[in-house]
Amino acid sequence: MDTKTNKLPKRKNSLRLKNFDYSTPRAYFITICAENVQDFFLNKKLAANIIDVLRKNKERFKYKIYAYCLMPDHLHILLNPGGSNKTVSGIIQALKSQTSHNFKGEYGLPLWQRGFYDHIVRDNEDLLKIAQYILENPRRKKLVDQVEDYPFSGLWDEIEV
Repeated sequence: MDTKTNKLPKRKNSLRLKNFDYSTPRAYFITICAENVQDFFLNKKLAANIIDVLRKNKERFKYKIYAYCLMPDHLHILLNPGGSNKTVSGIIQALKSQTSHNFKGEYGLPLWQRGFYDHIVRDNEDLLKIAQYILENPRRKKLVDQVEDYPFSGLWDEIEV
């Protein structure tokens, strides 16, 4: 890290697998971090807006979101691009673009870190366990006592097991 600017060095390589079709209808576990892992999403209005954009994009482009959780400094999504003809990168790019514009205009800061982390869910992995991990994140971090009490997480599409 450059201590003068608090900037991480630019990545030379993509985090995505070479020659893998990220529009393949299968589950992907995605993590997107806030810029410099700041607690931006403690702002309830901003958090609600991000969840709203996520839901609207899912409906508009016809992909599946099995589970999601917006934590104070990152977002987990368990999604399947299905027949949307969208790649995972395209889905995340749209979300980040739509949610960043107003934030940068208001605060003069980028909202999201560059890129995102993905885990391609293998056929033998248990989607229910991954969804449960996502939903239990706020309880593990002691933000709530009960998973159901966290307002920025949920299940949207039925998990195919």
